[in-house]
Amino acid sequence: MSNHTDIDVTVENPRPWADHRGLNRAFRAGAMTIGLIAPLEGFDGPVPTMSNHIELIQQAERAGFSTLWVRDVPLLDPSFGDTGQVFDTWTYLGYLAARTENIALGTASVVLPLRHPLDTAKAATSVDQLSDGRFLLGVATGDRAVEFPAYNIDYQTRGARFRDTLAYLRTATERRFPLISSSLGTMEGTDLLPKPLHGRLPIFVTGRSQQQIEWIADNADGWLFYTLPFEKQAFNVQRWRRLTKRDDGVFKPFAQATYLDLVENPQQRPRSIHQGISIGREPLLELLQHWQGIGIDQLMFNFKQSRRPVADVMAEMAEYVLPHFPPGDQERG
Repeated sequence: MSNHTDIDVTVENPRPWADHRGLNRAFRAGAMTIGLIAPLEGFDGPVPTMSNHIELIQQAERAGFSTLWVRDVPLLDPSFGDTGQVFDTWTYLGYLAARTENIALGTASVVLPLRHPLDTAKAATSVDQLSDGRFLLGVATGDRAVEFPAYNIDYQTRGARFRDTLAYLRTATERRFPLISSSLGTMEGTDLLPKPLHGRLPIFVTGRSQQQIEWIADNADGWLFYTLPFEKQAFNVQRWRRLTKRDDGVFKPFAQATYLDLVENPQQRPRSIHQGISIGREPLLELLQHWQGIGIDQLMFNFKQSRRPVADVMAEMAEYVLPHFPPGDQERG
């Protein structure tokens, strides 16, 4: 359990960005790490059981997975696929912050256009504080059109609303008593607390999010992407590296989400499944090394299509896979 007791909600003296616990656990510059997407179970249909979910997450942390990513799915759309971890994103992350010690906790991703930026900012900085700086904020425009009418939000203009929401959120979290004049609201003479422990939140944009890639490179600290063929993904990574190369050496990681069904036969050759692979551990290692070779900084595995108990899968990966792809350390030079 987290023993973080020295709370500083105003953060007069932010911690150095290079010491960010979440970023340093999640990523290692020049090497690939392995993260997981909740829930940690295989299931048919759109709704998981969430059985033993805390025990499984704690097993993942002990095993050496770098990051647990939580999804933001407000409503059940049976035709779309699944409901993520079912529980509210922020309530669940607050619970996980208290039940874990070292694993980085991220959102993959918060649907920014559906919510007011102050609500998202308040929740995000709260999780950042309660997890002692292990939080990574993944954001997206949202792709489930059925959710938008329920919030009375125009689906067609979500790209512009995404930009406005992110700008509002960053100003509110990074400045003291900010002056904000936005179509989403105004702030004057008041402040948002708590502030982020490192002065700002790490922002990861998911996919294109209706934006130009140059905008993402300028406004995000990392890029979360879905699985593509090697050649196409290598092109994405190379373009990202070119756009984010900076004289100050700040590292902006590229992560890929992939569905994984790790079969019992360790030599089973890969078979394509939706947005991922069914495979044995030996060819999986080869595949991971290839992904690392094209520059992917983290593989985010989703176990929804796993046919085996996920506890068994994680135990096998802990023994045979994770030693080759350990989590980042707690310090970055």
